[in-house]
Amino acid sequence: MRHLQLQLLFGLVAVLSVTALSVLLISNAIRSAEGVVISDTRKMLATANAELDQQYSYRVSSDSSWSRLPAAAQDVSLRAISRATLRSYPSVEGGFFADGQILGYAYPTHGSGTVKMDVPAAELPQIEAAIRQARTTGRGSQVLRGSRDLVVIQAVAHGDHVSWTMKRVSGITDPGEKRRNILLIGLVIAAFISITATLAAAIGLRRGLAEVQTGLARLETDFGFELPAKGGELGRISQSVNRVAATRRKLEAELRREDRLRAIGRLTANIAHEIRNPLNGIRLAMQMLKQKLIHREIGRADLDLVIEEVDRLNILLTDLLAFRETQRPSLEPQTVLPIVRHCVRLVEPQAQARDIDIQIRASDPQACARVDAKQLTQVLTNLLLNAITAVSQDGKIEVHVFTASESVLIEVCDTGPGVPAEHQEHLFEAFYTTRGDGTGLGLAVSRELVHGMGGTITYRAGSPGAVFALNFPKEIQNETSSHC
Repeated sequence: MRHLQLQLLFGLVAVLSVTALSVLLISNAIRSAEGVVISDTRKMLATANAELDQQYSYRVSSDSSWSRLPAAAQDVSLRAISRATLRSYPSVEGGFFADGQILGYAYPTHGSGTVKMDVPAAELPQIEAAIRQARTTGRGSQVLRGSRDLVVIQAVAHGDHVSWTMKRVSGITDPGEKRRNILLIGLVIAAFISITATLAAAIGLRRGLAEVQTGLARLETDFGFELPAKGGELGRISQSVNRVAATRRKLEAELRREDRLRAIGRLTANIAHEIRNPLNGIRLAMQMLKQKLIHREIGRADLDLVIEEVDRLNILLTDLLAFRETQRPSLEPQTVLPIVRHCVRLVEPQAQARDIDIQIRASDPQACARVDAKQLTQVLTNLLLNAITAVSQDGKIEVHVFTASESVLIEVCDTGPGVPAEHQEHLFEAFYTTRGDGTGLGLAVSRELVHGMGGTITYRAGSPGAVFALNFPKEIQNETSSHC
């Protein structure tokens, strides 16, 4: 994902760079073309100014009464000079500045067909600025840029007068600049589309990859989940992931089937083993009864062995049925401490017979959980009886009731030898037992009952002894709960 994001980022940078370079090149080309036009125009105006200066000097020097002529007469005379001089310079207008005023203005190549005699008002401030600059530095220049043309003004000071010229260069943007503008607009539009497409692809890719990652995370716990169908490359990735998930579900189903078959094999072997011993005992007892029947020596005690073995079979079948057909729990919110006390009272005779002390320690007497009282009683009674069997004479058993975070915990702790490490992983397996008189179904049934109530049962080593912990979701106590 990071690699694809970097590729998209580099692509976006490349598009922006090309766009910026294009804009820069076109702008430079426009400025370069404009610079050439301005330079050529200035050269033309410089030549025209030189001729105007020459004609002005000749006129003034050839007429001794020039300085005494009225300004209007001087203007008429100088206008004729300007008209004659500038006739050779197309689109150039100009005149002189003397005695604080503009004189001799002429625009001989004006295309209107009439003689233009008034100085253009729009450019007058720039003309005066060029004249002031020339009177200060000897030369003045102004450039006006309009939307469709350029106006270049040149002024040259010579003695007590200034000659000035102006040329309007129309259509500077046509046709070359128009084409360049069209090209620039096209590049900008193309760049915008490219940037938009790149960003859209990046956002879509990021969103699609996030959905794939979320789907993969969900597949870790929900094997039946499938990624939604999509188009494009991400769609093919989703399809591939779904195919892998389907193959995984198929393999897991086969593994579960094989596990069930192996479990059934082990269960069958254990049941056969457990049933064979009582049957052998019954057969031997019956053979003895057969021999005694011949001699008429059968007594009451001779039948006890048969009854004991039948009882063993009945206990085995009862535990097996409890393991196989666990009743659906009837859950309701209730305080667990009274159930714990009831279970302790049930096993007190067995504990007292071995001088074993059972204590209840409840840090939260009002701990409330949604449980089935009968099934929880069966589980706790089984754990307490196991503890009584494991604890030596004068031992001790403690039952802790407390809450932690969102859970209610019940722990049965004893001071017995505990469960060896090699047996701990098999504690809750059916028919697994280390006791010669056990069926190996007590803890397996307890686990099924606890799981049916939404809880868990675990084992850990105590200091000393063993600790079996029951964990149930804590029920919030309120007025609607019947027992909490």
